[in-house]
Amino acid sequence: MPLVSVIIASYNHAPYVQDCLRSALSQGVDDLEILVTDDGSTDGTPQQVAALGNPRILLNTFPQNRGACAAMNDAIRRSRGRYIAVLNSDDLFLPGKLQRQVQYLQQNPHIGAVFGWPTFIDDHGQPFDDPAHKDHAVFHQPNRSRHQWLRHFFDHGNALCHPTALLRREVYQTVGLYDPRLAQVPDLDQWIRTCMRYDIHVMPEPLTAFRIRSGQQNASAARPEVVRRDAWERAAILHHYLRLPAADLLQIFPEFAGPAASLPEQLACYAIALGTPFHQRFGLDAWYQSLPAGGLLEPTPQTAPAPQPPACTDPAAWQRYIAASGAADPHRIHR
Repeated sequence: MPLVSVIIASYNHAPYVQDCLRSALSQGVDDLEILVTDDGSTDGTPQQVAALGNPRILLNTFPQNRGACAAMNDAIRRSRGRYIAVLNSDDLFLPGKLQRQVQYLQQNPHIGAVFGWPTFIDDHGQPFDDPAHKDHAVFHQPNRSRHQWLRHFFDHGNALCHPTALLRREVYQTVGLYDPRLAQVPDLDQWIRTCMRYDIHVMPEPLTAFRIRSGQQNASAARPEVVRRDAWERAAILHHYLRLPAADLLQIFPEFAGPAASLPEQLACYAIALGTPFHQRFGLDAWYQSLPAGGLLEPTPQTAPAPQPPACTDPAAWQRYIAASGAADPHRIHR
């Protein structure tokens, strides 16, 4: 079994993919494999991968584009490493990245995944330093407990740089692979599911060179379709919080311990109050799902046992929800 598997989903990155692969091969980790799944590239990216001719690079190609998550999952399923590193096919590992992270995980067996900071480069590999860019400082985060991370993810979204990640293999075995229904926030979805079970750590140093493409070519660039899709996906993945045990939810949201309202209602009200369309959409949907419907017309006593009342014991709960659904405007109908 290799010590480290580097997972790369490539797509139309012919000018960059060989430098990407060389950065992984030169990490000083001899017991390493690189799994590349090309996601239907049309620019010769697979040929660039194959041209390196390195036996540690294992390439699979999709005949057509299936999406980054499908390609990532294919590469992970083919991997054998004890630790799994993620690298985008236009990014670079900085020297020593894997050695330092492997050592950290070996010395801290309670940590499920370790991250770092990115440094930004442009199309030509030159330093990119634009304080106005949306990702300029978002990844420079302090370390937190897993419950504190879950609160940050709920309130603010992602703050972990995907291609800096090194995860134990067991994390993917326990919480699952990437969700192919997602295109904008599959990493955030993965970190939420990871922190539901594991502590994580951010090494406070640059470990990956993250390429900022010109003309908003990055998958996460703020193009109109990306912004719309991001809002939809953010609302969907917040439903993971409804699966948490009450004890975990109260550690994430300790202010919920006092009020008499149910935890789902408190979480819904909190989300609605945050005010973003996706928080409001999640909040109303979660609240709706937590309330019982009216039930069936009770059968006659001669033919069936006594009917069971709806599960909700708060007679005002439905009216509070109905009032909130009229006050919130997640679809921005009245702007």
